[in-house]
Amino acid sequence: MGRIVFELSGFFFLPFIAYAAVLVWQERHPRAAKQILTRKALQVQALIGLVLVAAALIFVGLTDRQSTGGYVPAVVKDGKLIPGRVE
Repeated sequence: MGRIVFELSGFFFLPFIAYAAVLVWQERHPRAAKQILTRKALQVQALIGLVLVAAALIFVGLTDRQSTGGYVPAVVKDGKLIPGRVE
């Protein structure tokens, strides 16, 4: 679960990172950057980030391996460790 949250947060923050790159680029080329930037840049970035997260969730949900059974935890039997598994 943590891996999925970490990956999806990357998709959400990707537009903000791109916007920060544009701001850095703007200092070098202010005239060209003014054509790219708008007043509602943060709102558009948040919307793009949410769309990317939704698309990633759908992709992961459709392509992830489906397991039908439950998780059997690791146990020690006769002095040997039997690893956990999904049945």
